[in-house]
Amino acid sequence: MRGLLVCCGLLLSAVAASAQNSYNWWDARKPAPVSRPARPAAKPAATLPQPAPTDSLPLTSGGYLRVEQMPVFPGGHETLLKYIHKTLQRPRGPRQHGRVLVNLIVAATGEVTEVQVAPGQGLTPAYDAAAMECIRQLPRFYPGKFNGQAAATAITLPVHFK
Repeated sequence: MRGLLVCCGLLLSAVAASAQNSYNWWDARKPAPVSRPARPAAKPAATLPQPAPTDSLPLTSGGYLRVEQMPVFPGGHETLLKYIHKTLQRPRGPRQHGRVLVNLIVAATGEVTEVQVAPGQGLTPAYDAAAMECIRQLPRFYPGKFNGQAAATAITLPVHFK
């Protein structure tokens, strides 16, 4: 009886060893080369893309998208972020975490106008409204300049809810 158990044990260990060897042999073979289809030749473009104009693009409100000097918040960017953090009112309801991107126009006088959430960049309607209200309350900026003159400028500000 004891001999039969020893024989079965040896037989099982031999089967396991051969199974392990076949597994290793399978892994050791190099993979077959992958053939990729040839790319079709690129067709020459019928019309080349036009370069962007060197001057600024006018906004619908008469301002400019690109200016020589961007609008500056009194005290700088850090002061702007602190002001937003201080005046931002979190809406009631479930807490959300994230960022709302708000588009606005800094008029030639430095006033903040045309505040709206960037398309697809809001959280919920309540959080979007809170972010827009916070941005509407910003004091006047030093306006952007184009050709040495104050000009209305479109900018985007992030409002973070943590």
